[in-house]
Amino acid sequence: MTVSRAINIGLLWVNGPAMLLLFGPLFVFTRLRDSGIITREHNWVGLPVFLGGFVLAWLWWALTISRWRIWAYEQVDSIPRLKEQAVRVGLTWPDDSVFTRTEIKSHHRAQREKDLESRK
Repeated sequence: MTVSRAINIGLLWVNGPAMLLLFGPLFVFTRLRDSGIITREHNWVGLPVFLGGFVLAWLWWALTISRWRIWAYEQVDSIPRLKEQAVRVGLTWPDDSVFTRTEIKSHHRAQREKDLESRK
């Protein structure tokens, strides 16, 4: 599989739902407010709604990025090129970024990533 195709699948599988989780609750809140179900005096609720969406989106990313990475490592010929493009498009963070520590993965998954990286 090409690196570009693996990246596109990752964008759909990981970032697509993350964007829905990030902006979906705020969109629903705004529609409810605009329709009058939620009054404008409760606009302040938009902030916790957005923050809740942010937490859900980050949690989705943190749980799924390792699964995608292992899958992609097994599919492509050039892991370094995959990693470079994934960072470039905002799918993953650079290896030395503090945000990579927010990924939620088992010891087994972390070891599998390392094993795949060392083979290719």
